[in-house]
Amino acid sequence: MKKTVLASLALSLFALGLTSCDKEKTKPAPTPAETESTNVRLLVADKTSRALTLLNPAKNEQTAFQATHGGSSLYTAGTGRWAVVANATNSLVEFFDTGIERHDDHVHVVGTSKWGLTKATAPTPSHVYSSHNQVSIFHDGDASISYVPENQLHTAAAPTNFVTGPAHHGAMIRFDNGNYAVTHKNNTVAGSLPEQVKIVTAQGTVVHLPSVSTQGIHGDAGDGQQALFGSSSGVLVVKQTGEQRLIPYPAGAGANWLSTIYYAKAARTFLGSRNGYGVFRIDPVSNTMTSVGSTTRFVRAALDDAGETMLVLGEDGTLTVYDAATGARRASRSLGGLLDVAAATPYLVASRHYVYLTNAPQGKVHMLRKDNLADQATFPVSGSPFRLALVGADVDEESGH
Repeated sequence: MKKTVLASLALSLFALGLTSCDKEKTKPAPTPAETESTNVRLLVADKTSRALTLLNPAKNEQTAFQATHGGSSLYTAGTGRWAVVANATNSLVEFFDTGIERHDDHVHVVGTSKWGLTKATAPTPSHVYSSHNQVSIFHDGDASISYVPENQLHTAAAPTNFVTGPAHHGAMIRFDNGNYAVTHKNNTVAGSLPEQVKIVTAQGTVVHLPSVSTQGIHGDAGDGQQALFGSSSGVLVVKQTGEQRLIPYPAGAGANWLSTIYYAKAARTFLGSRNGYGVFRIDPVSNTMTSVGSTTRFVRAALDDAGETMLVLGEDGTLTVYDAATGARRASRSLGGLLDVAAATPYLVASRHYVYLTNAPQGKVHMLRKDNLADQATFPVSGSPFRLALVGADVDEESGH
């Protein structure tokens, strides 16, 4: 009898052990803490000096570089591999190679971080546009366009350049067919702003003359098939076929108009903004505009890297993230306890999961979670970090081919 009881007890303990093992095997693995992609980089320009800082937020690593001139503007080229460093005052555009090239859902590491060979020296570069693996620059000083494929930035000493007409403060968009929609100054309105848009080839030949005149144009964006230009007369739509028309502003706009235009690629949506007026979604199909949020006075408005969300930093220090496709608010937070927005006038960029803001007075770059704008990290940067560009690739898969 004693043996039977002991045998039963042993079997029970063995079965319990098996059950415990089974539970252990089927227990879901813990979700790893979310981190920034190891391929994301931030290029940060100092407010006054020539210093540039390449920041790897995932590893909290920094590398120092020097631009030829201080006070440059920063742009991200289409593949993410290159940053465009444009200095209008000194008529120079340089190209910085991160060594990380995005290819859809994976990246190629193609070398170390360094400067490219190409330098654009046409007068007063004011507008940079990247598409189709090519960087294009409009120069106010002579209304010329410079362009260079990204794969030639280590081999071409200078970009191709052609003049489009009389000098003015202008801009251009490259279409899928290789032609450009470029602003044109006909001097019907005083000042430096152009009044019209024409379409030219990459050699400067006019293929479509302007068919709509405005009282002044500033700001543009394109989706390859059409380009939208902000103007005081309405938003000018220019299709690559040459068709042009104006989208009227909402009732009650008065003298307000949209002077900055964005194309949110992931959302397939155009947006426009102007401080004192607000942020609007622009629908070229219905020929309408709708307000995004209620902030009319803001320090900065920017799309995230993918073109999925719109970030608006109000003058009151409130940062809000909106869905670019719908205009719905995703997150909002007052940054009053983090930085003095009026003193810092921060620049901001965003990846899939994080928002980055510069804080020049305190020598910092702040990293916030994009889903709720909670503090994630703070990176001390020497000098006065001001402008910044999100470069590299916001993907995690790396390929060696």
